[in-house]
Amino acid sequence: SRDVRSWEEANRAFHRLILAPCGMPRLLATIDDLHAASARFLFAAWRSEWETRTDQDHRAILAALRQGNTESAAVTLGRHVQWIGRKPVRTASGTTREAFAIVG
Repeated sequence: SRDVRSWEEANRAFHRLILAPCGMPRLLATIDDLHAASARFLFAAWRSEWETRTDQDHRAILAALRQGNTESAAVTLGRHVQWIGRKPVRTASGTTREAFAIVG
């Protein structure tokens, strides 16, 4: 993507694409709301290294779904979700711990 805004739009489109078949309008609207709410945090904390890994995960998930390999898609999605929210941060005492970060 050209910039964080276009990347965020592509990320949102990806999630809509894989979730739309659930046929649950309230759930889809809630997820759209969460994406909109998290966008400001994404824009504030953006790191370009997130883009590559997130894009690779998204491509792998789509490829598996296109091949009908839902097991592989689910495994990749599970890894993606586990990684996506983690970020090391330094605490006031000087130690490092993992904290949640909103991204992809």
